[in-house]
Formats: sequence, structure tokens, C-alpha cells
Amino acid sequence: MTAVLRAVRFVAVANLTYFVVEFAVATRIGSMSLFADSIDFLEDAAVNVLILVGLAWSARSRARLGMVLALVLLLPSLATLWTAWSACLARVPLGRSHPAGGHRFRKRRPTPVARRR
Repeated sequence: MTAVLRAVRFVAVANLTYFVVEFAVATRIGSMSLFADSIDFLEDAAVNVLILVGLAWSARSRARLGMVLALVLLLPSLATLWTAWSACLARVPLGRSHPAGGHRFRKRRPTPVARRR
């Protein structure tokens, strides 16, 4: 096994391990930032696994794999945009929602600009 394969395999296992640990802690304590960071580790592990698989392929197949990797990297950005857009439509501050169920979604009442006397 070449040094590159060993290095990529080590990084993939490390990223997957960090994902499991952070996801478990985030779920336990209800931390949205740890949850987001754990998903980032999962994404990194997925990219590393695809790189491992692609190292043995031909140049044409690696080019196709590059397109798949670009899609994998694009998906979290699209999910972030979707979440922000949904929060804007629901009039919910972004910090109010997290997977452990801490704060419930509530529509805020619009505040009047000026009070009538």
C-alpha cells in the first residue's frame, strides 16, 4: 500500500471517528454548533472515501469522480440556503431551531411601527 493510500485512509477514519463523537455529544447536549460541525466531519469523510476509491481508476473515471465530489461539496451549501430561506418565511430566528428540540418554532408577532392614541 502506498503512502498516499495510507494517509487518505487514516484521514477518512479520523474524520468518521470525529463525526461519531461530535454527533453523539451534540445530540446529548442539544448543541447546534456541534451538530453542524459533526456533519462537516461526515462530509470530509465521504470525500476521503471517494478519493480512496478514485485513486485506482483511470483518468476519465477520476474526472467523473471529480464531478461527484463537487456535488458532495455543494450539498451542504444548498442545505444551509434552504434552512435560512425556510426560517425567513417562518419568521423564526436561525438560532431558535436545533435537532435536539430545545426551542420550538414560534411565529413572532409583527411589532407596530407607531402606536395610535
